[in-house]
Amino acid sequence: MPTLMENIPPELRELQRWVCANRDSKVPMRTYEGKAASVSKPDTWGDFEEACECVEGGIYEYAGFVFADDGLVGIDIDHAFTEEGLLSDEALEAILACGSYTEISKGGNGIHIICRGSLPFRGRNNRKGWEIYREARYFLLTGQVALFGEIEEAQDGIDLVLSEHFADAPPESEGTKRTRKIWEPRWRFLKGGRVMVEPGRDAVESGSRHLAMVSFCGQLHSCLAHKDTVMKQALIANGRYMVPPLPEEEVRSIVNSVTRYRR
Repeated sequence: MPTLMENIPPELRELQRWVCANRDSKVPMRTYEGKAASVSKPDTWGDFEEACECVEGGIYEYAGFVFADDGLVGIDIDHAFTEEGLLSDEALEAILACGSYTEISKGGNGIHIICRGSLPFRGRNNRKGWEIYREARYFLLTGQVALFGEIEEAQDGIDLVLSEHFADAPPESEGTKRTRKIWEPRWRFLKGGRVMVEPGRDAVESGSRHLAMVSFCGQLHSCLAHKDTVMKQALIANGRYMVPPLPEEEVRSIVNSVTRYRR
C-alpha cells in the first residue's frame, strides 16, 4: 500500500525534507528526477507537494522524510508486534512514553515514532532491532497511524528509550565490534583481594554528559533502586564526574524520565 499522504502530520508537511522510494528498494530517490537522493545533501530533497504528487501519480510507492538535526527525532522499532498481532510490551512502553506520531512501518511488523526532542549523538543502531536518529537518516513513511497522529515534545520518552535500549549501543562508526557500556564503572581492588563497594568512573565532558547520566540512572533503575535513591546517586555523580556538572533541573528531569515506568 502506498504512503497514506493524508495522514502525514502538518509539521512534517511544511518542511522541504522529502524523498521517495519503491517497495523493493531502500535507496532514497529525488522527486521527479529519477536520481538517487542523499540524506546529507539538502539540494536532493523535495517538498511535500512534490512527494505527494509522485506517490499519488504512481511514480513511486512511498514518500520518505529526512531527519536533519532540527529538533525532530525518529525511533525505529523492528519486530514490534507479537505473533498474535499485538504490540510487544517494550514497543508499547516506548509509544506511550513518547505520545507522538506513531505509524506501522512498511513491512507491517515494525513501528516508527517521530517526536520532538534532543539526542546527544547523531544516531544509533543497537543491533537488537532498535534505531534512533536525529540527522543523516530517513524514514520511509506509510501513514498507517497507530495510537498517535501528531508530532509532540517527547524528551521524557526519548530518555526512557535511551536508558533501556541504547545504554550499551555502539556508535555508528564502530560497526558490530564489541563495545563497553556507556560510562562503565571501574571497580577498584584493595590488598587482600577486597573490592571497594563504590566503583570509580571516568570524568565525562560536555557533549556526552546527558547520555552518560541517562545510562547511569537506567542501570540503577534496572537494579530496582527506588526513585529517591536514583535521584540521590544521580545528583552525587553529577557533581563528582560531570565536567562541568549538568544543571540540577536536567538531572532531575532525566531521573523522572527513566523511573517513569517500573521494569
